[in-house]
Amino acid sequence: MKILSFRYRDNAKKWELNNIEISKLALLVGASGVGKTQILRAIYAMKEIAEGNSLNGVEWNISFETLEKKKYQWTGAFETKDSSTFIDEDDKTNDLNKPKISYEKLQINNTEKIIDRDAEKILFYGTPTIKLSPEKSVINLLKEEDAIKPIFFELMKINFSNQFGFSESKMQTFFNKEILKNYNSIDEIIESDFKTSIKLYMAFYKKHSVFNQIKQRFIEIFPTIEEIKFSEQTKDSKTLIDIQIKEYNVEFWIASKSISWGMMRTLKQLSELFLCSEGTVFLIDEFENSLGINCINEITNDILNSRRQLQFILTSHHPYIINSINHHHWKLVTRNAGIIKTHDVAKFNIGKSKHDAFMQLIQLEEYQTGTEQL
Repeated sequence: MKILSFRYRDNAKKWELNNIEISKLALLVGASGVGKTQILRAIYAMKEIAEGNSLNGVEWNISFETLEKKKYQWTGAFETKDSSTFIDEDDKTNDLNKPKISYEKLQINNTEKIIDRDAEKILFYGTPTIKLSPEKSVINLLKEEDAIKPIFFELMKINFSNQFGFSESKMQTFFNKEILKNYNSIDEIIESDFKTSIKLYMAFYKKHSVFNQIKQRFIEIFPTIEEIKFSEQTKDSKTLIDIQIKEYNVEFWIASKSISWGMMRTLKQLSELFLCSEGTVFLIDEFENSLGINCINEITNDILNSRRQLQFILTSHHPYIINSINHHHWKLVTRNAGIIKTHDVAKFNIGKSKHDAFMQLIQLEEYQTGTEQL
């Protein structure tokens, strides 16, 4: 999917995001604390709602386009309840007293209405449905319907990419190799629901050329590395797999637990670029975290040069990243009380002079203070 525009309001926490229009790449820039991370989390909330979560006091309006070039607009709101009267949002097992949907609408190509819901009824293509859970989105409740299934599938492609490599400790994981016989083509692996590390292992095991592409790109960034492989150890009918690297003139292989965070983060980002599903939306907060300057340069270029149907919404304070991404993709974020706004930097005449665009940006009072000048 590709998000076209997005508007969000959290009535429980008293803040809102004014409408933001997004292209294939958006770089959110601005002072610390203005709400850049909040924007990413709000977008990720769309996936959570589609998964069936109830989010107190949240209102949303998102327009997006599928790989088939169908355009949808999905709007809705949950009632706002005092936090002391409902169960924690993280409790997935009990719907008692959770906020209910106040309204929800879904239409395609700005004309055909698929869902029209209020607190009393749900109309699906104009026909009332049976009574359904009032705490869950219709996207979740009817996700097996032909008209809803592809929309649910697209929303599941929203990916809040963490900054810890393949996991917070190491890449070792158990894997049932019997599954491998069901995935032969690289397209089957790419479109599977496995996490990135498993997809990388499957590409390695099946000897797909994509693994070699990822390996060669990794070695270009880290020229001291000679080889990458997966080790395997069978235990109780399952296989313990682990990524390993070998450096030039070093006899022993280095296991994942001993590989630097920067290397693991770079390998993960490369693997995601090659192995994620087409239409994935990447939300990456403080893109430069855990990356050395050589990694920042190379990964930024790989994102910019990607020809796949992917969307990237990034935040960064790093001069190289900001300078590397054309200022037409920048969104300057400001905040006045609980209202977060994003601005195309063209309105500040950035890019219209011979001066460095980043230097023009950091001299803006809106960038320095985080507050829109009225």
